Amino acid sequence: MEYNGSAGFSRLFVIWGITLIVVVLSLVATLYLIDQSKQTIIPTAPPPLPVAANPSDTPPPPQEINLFLIDPTALTLVPVKIERRLHTEFTKRLSQVVKALIQETPPNFRNPIPRGTLLNEVYIDSDQTAYLDFSNHIADGHIGGTTAEGLTVMAILKTVFDAFPDEIKQVQILIDGNQVKTLAGHLNLSQPLHFFD
Repeated sequence: MEYNGSAGFSRLFVIWGITLIVVVLSLVATLYLIDQSKQTIIPTAPPPLPVAANPSDTPPPPQEINLFLIDPTALTLVPVKIERRLHTEFTKRLSQVVKALIQETPPNFRNPIPRGTLLNEVYIDSDQTAYLDFSNHIADGHIGGTTAEGLTVMAILKTVFDAFPDEIKQVQILIDGNQVKTLAGHLNLSQPLHFFD
């Protein structure tokens, strides 16, 4: 009888032990799952799609423009093609073209605009006169001489009239906001200039 009692007690002890282990393991598993659920990153809503670009903000396609530069072998002005994305607004487009003339000197050509020259401002009146206001470098840095002065003025006129044959009828060259008589003492710049060959 004692043996059976001991065996029953042992069996009961084993069952209780197994049950306790199962409960503890279940509790640990439950706590682990709860802990993991706290760390789970809840996916956020996808970012909104970008707003379609405003057509007016789309950069325009590159356009070819002619810059009139000096061919050193012949000492004449020749058109040199470059590409620019020109602004839709006319005054800004004119400014881009004139700045390109000032800044660009491809290999094998000479720029008739004195180095350091800046374009201060550009504006156009109701008579289609373009006013190009250059920095004083265009006169102070000029090498002088009738031919050189003529090449500088003609490079500006040819470049502008070639790019804007219908929009501009004449060009007034200014220096630091002021009308000037000449660049280097030869050509009269006191009045707007028409295109001439």
